[in-house]
Amino acid sequence: MKLKKFLIGAAAFALTTSLLAGCGNKGKASGDGGSGDKTTLTFWNGFTASDGEILKGIVDTFNKENDKNITIEMDVMTWANLNEKLPPAISAKKAPDFVALNFGDFAQYVKNGAVQDLGDFWDYDGVDKSDFVDTALDLGKVENKQYFIPMQVQGMYMYWNRDLFKAAGLDENQPPRTWDQLAEMAPKLADSSKNVHGFIFNKDGTWPLYNWMLANGGKLVNDDYTKSEFASPETLKTLEAIQKMIHDDKAGPESISGAEMDNVMNANQLAIELNGPWLNNGLKANEINYSVTTIPQGSEDGKKQAILDGVGYAIPASTDPKKKEAIYEFLKYWNSTEIGKKWSMENGFPAYLNSVNEDKEVKEDPIVSELSKQMDFAEPFLPGFEKLPTINNDIINPLIERLLAGEDAEKLMKEADKKINEVLAE
Repeated sequence: MKLKKFLIGAAAFALTTSLLAGCGNKGKASGDGGSGDKTTLTFWNGFTASDGEILKGIVDTFNKENDKNITIEMDVMTWANLNEKLPPAISAKKAPDFVALNFGDFAQYVKNGAVQDLGDFWDYDGVDKSDFVDTALDLGKVENKQYFIPMQVQGMYMYWNRDLFKAAGLDENQPPRTWDQLAEMAPKLADSSKNVHGFIFNKDGTWPLYNWMLANGGKLVNDDYTKSEFASPETLKTLEAIQKMIHDDKAGPESISGAEMDNVMNANQLAIELNGPWLNNGLKANEINYSVTTIPQGSEDGKKQAILDGVGYAIPASTDPKKKEAIYEFLKYWNSTEIGKKWSMENGFPAYLNSVNEDKEVKEDPIVSELSKQMDFAEPFLPGFEKLPTINNDIINPLIERLLAGEDAEKLMKEADKKINEVLAE
């Protein structure tokens, strides 16, 4: 079921202010976060992998060490599960006190009045807004209002298996720098006799597609999100290059999910993968000899560009206002230099706090320092566009799967363009 269907009930939050004074999570002690009263906060997130253990450790330390008698109870589930459970929970006043939301999902909650404006966080004692990279703040804005506070930022990066490059007779220090180089090199890295793939374009790979489209000068929709611009020579060039690399040149399998792609990379059977920073820990655990750099570009000497993605903290509309100060205390703690450094170093994520980027150990970490370079030019993709999840799930992902199977690229593009306009007209 589409996420927007779950959000219909949440629209009622925009119609009344009484809900914001509601009881939140019944049965929990509440306080103002600054007194001796105990405040218990419930927190939902989708960090189910190794990063979830790191998050748990940070939350446990906060619970033990904060001087405001605040305790956070964390409930971890898959992101898909969270997006199914959260809207009806907000409607029924049974939502968590705060929640982690993906950038691509949160605009729908804003549109339906299901989350609170957090602009006053910057006035909270001890918070330094100037320490945040501007683009990280932009991830959480809709119509210039701050609806989520950064938790982490990420983009798409290129990982390459150095051993498989050497086995194919290629220089392991010279990965492809442009999309054209990737399309040319990937088939050379494939070896069907050893079940080795040069490159996999996952069937749910909207972000690699959009990055490639942007590099070619294409767009998904116009600037005010009212009309599709998907059908264009630039988009067609992108689609045809992907199809040739996978379907014609056999660089990788034609139908595979992102999760399955990670497994192939971790099994030492994939030469190049485009993915987020979370791939680092799996590659390390499986002792893969790899390197990582920014995503391929349109040209080696042109303007650099990449899509900035991330996760942020949001407060549901049903949360008791009396708990907001306690939540802000944790958000301030999370966005301290110490915790920001810990999250980046232990997870291999780029830093979005200037104070973390300036840290000597961070600068010397080969992975974090390399990924953080992208923060200089990466920008959010269609910020505040609440229909993007629907377009991705219902239109673009099916297009990718059919494209990789060999269907006519131009026909698929035009069909998708028509469907996108239908979604925009709803």
